Order: sequence, then structure tokens, then C-alpha cells
Amino acid sequence: MSHASRADPEPAVIPTRSITPAQIDPDALKVARRLQRFGHLAYLVGGCVRDLLLRRTPKDFDVVTSARPAEIRKLFRNCRLIGRRFRLAHIHFRGKIIETATFRASTPVDENGDLLIREDNVYGSEREDAYRRDFTINALFYDPVERQLIDYVGGLVDLVERKVRFIGMPSIRVQEDPVRILRAIKFASRLDFRIERATWKAVRDYRAQIHKAAAPRLIEEIVRMLRGGAAEASFRLMWEAGVLEVLLPELSRYLSRSPERGEERDPGSGLWAYLRAIDRSDREMLTSAVLLSAVMVHPVWDAVASQDFQAYDIRPSSRTWGEVAKEILRPLISRIRLPRWEAERIQQLLASQRRLFDLQRNNPLPKALMRRAYFPEALDMFDLGVRATGKGRRTLARLQRSYRKPAAPKATGSEPAALTRRRGRRRRRRKSDSAPH
Repeated sequence: MSHASRADPEPAVIPTRSITPAQIDPDALKVARRLQRFGHLAYLVGGCVRDLLLRRTPKDFDVVTSARPAEIRKLFRNCRLIGRRFRLAHIHFRGKIIETATFRASTPVDENGDLLIREDNVYGSEREDAYRRDFTINALFYDPVERQLIDYVGGLVDLVERKVRFIGMPSIRVQEDPVRILRAIKFASRLDFRIERATWKAVRDYRAQIHKAAAPRLIEEIVRMLRGGAAEASFRLMWEAGVLEVLLPELSRYLSRSPERGEERDPGSGLWAYLRAIDRSDREMLTSAVLLSAVMVHPVWDAVASQDFQAYDIRPSSRTWGEVAKEILRPLISRIRLPRWEAERIQQLLASQRRLFDLQRNNPLPKALMRRAYFPEALDMFDLGVRATGKGRRTLARLQRSYRKPAAPKATGSEPAALTRRRGRRRRRRKSDSAPH
């Protein structure tokens, strides 16, 4: 469905000196300038423009252009075209990629009236590209050559007023792509913006459509919320909007049971404490398994502590943490299609936390657990728990002192270590083969 029409006003073109070339990635500047030199329109777009105007440091810089992917590839020898459904140009520089997209238009409505976008590879004009984007604050173009902003949708006003607003009719935009519900919450939380009234209504009214979104995109958005520095605010907003009931009902049940745990003043205080710990940690160093485990540990903890398995609609074969975690994770794995290896890792991490928190000052260290491949992640999660609860600091320090990654054996002479190990194994094998049976 097209969100731009002939009746739409001309864009606001605003010369600005608030963005300087020094703030822009030099390789992104190089891409935009080269495209313009060969007669194409080329702008910075999206989050990088928004963040520069908010005086935040952009995570990356994206370019949008009138050039088609094949034309972009001709201009840049370091270009690779990726994607079938959504064709993009990745222009490679040392240590980074400048993602460059061609202007696109909204896709036509399905014959059956289904608004869900399944393809997004219809090329369009500059105006159409602006109107097909999700939020006004993400639809600003910046021309780094002319040093001017191009605003079709009132994004600059919304930035000043600090609000998240859909472009076009919110009810349509949410049905086109239900992941936009999570993105609205993510941006509002991360930027400390409010969600505009009609946008908020669409988020609440259409939250059940989240199930229509591709599972990998849902996981990706959840992990981005956890890594974005505003995990607590994001999950509080999801709870308030009723999104948790659809996306993570296990967590919703945990929060609704808070009065039974005596948490009248701050329902779900354990969850919020963990999320605050994530926000204050070195989040980029935590794996997605650790982040997801830190969220899901609370229903497991509550189920084991209360022995009220019926509240979580589970029937574990035993009352151990590992078995309860397995049963609580089962529907989640099916719902968001977690890869098997990641589901198993989360279960292992959840089961390990009970052992670590129960470790007394004079107890021997769990050597068998410390030899497991997942122990570094278990230690990261335990660290979050210590930050959240204030308990177990001495145990954490003791584990961190004792845990060392195994060093490679030293090679003798000039032989590589790996070769020395292989020869040693061969000698031992020959001895055992010649031994009497």
C-alpha cells in the first residue's frame, strides 16, 4: 500500500550546520559523494541521522540512493550485493560495511486484503522511500554534500517533541509488519521518548499479530532491546502494553504472580533488578543465550520456590532446576523457534545458577561445572545475578580467581605445539596397541 500521494506537501529542505563532516564516518561520506558525482541521488538515512541530530553517536551509517544495485556495484569494486527478497549493496571497507540501499516504494496490497508485507523489493522514488519507512524520526534524509536535511514526514518536529510516531495510519503500519510494535517500544525506551497516542493505541490493539512476524526477527528485536542500554524500560513498556502476554507469556505470568510473592510496591522486582544489571554491564560482551537466560530465570525460580507448577502450566518429571527450566522453555522454543543449540544452552545456564548461588564460602568449587564449555557464560550470568541481588559477591570473586582458560601446552624446540601433542598421542596409542590383551 502506498503511503505517499500527490496531495502530500513538498518536503522541508533545511540547511543545517549542526551535523559536521567530522561526525560522519569518512567511508559513508565517500560512498555518498561518489554516487552523487556520477549523477545519482545519495543521502544518509535512518538511525544515523536521528542520532546525529540528538547528539548521540551512531552505531553505523546507512546510505540510500536512486542508483540500482547493479549500478552501485559498477561504481565500487569493493561492493557485494546481498539478499534475494531485499536486494542491498554492501560496500566493504577495512573492518566495516557501509550498507547502501536503493529507494523503494511500498508493496501493493495482497489480493485477499492481507496487509502483511512479504516482499519489499519494489524500487521507487525518494518520496516513496520516505513514506514507506516506519517512524517519522527514522525517515529523515541528510545530504552530506549540500549539508541539508530533507524531511517529508515531519520527523524533525517529532524529534524536537521527543515522540515516536508511525508514518501514515498506525493500524495499517502495524498490520504490514507487526515487528514495528517492538521497534516502537525499543526506540521510545532507548531514546526516552513518548509514544504518540494513535501509535500507542495501534501497539495495544494489534499486539496479538506479533505471531505473524518471522521468528528470527522477533528474537533479534528482543536481544536488541536487551543490548540497547534500556532493557528495563523496554520490558516495563512491553508489560504495560500487554505485549509480554503475547510474546513471553511465561514472563507475564511471573509478573502477574508478584502479589503472591509479597511484591506489592514493585511487581516483578527480581526481573527489573536483573534488567538494570544488564543495562549497567558490558552488554556487547554478553551472548544472546546469557541475556535470554537472565530474563527467563525468574519464572523458573518462582516455579521451583513456590512448587506451584500449575501456575506456569507445566508438569516437570522432577523438581530440579534443570527439569523445570526445560518444561518452561518448551513452549517458548516452539513459539519463537529458538535454534536447538541455543535452547539447550539456555537450559544449561538456568540449571547452573542454582549450584552457583548455593555455593557456600567453605564449599569446594564445582570443578566439573567449571570444565563445561558453557561455564564462561554461566559465570557471566551469575555476575548479573550478583549485581542484581547484591548476594554472592565473595563466591563470584572466588570463581573468577579460580577459573582460568586452559593454556596450550608448550612445544619443545621449534615444533608447533599442535604437532607435539599429535605425536605424543600417536606414541601413547602405539604403546597401548602393543600391550598384551
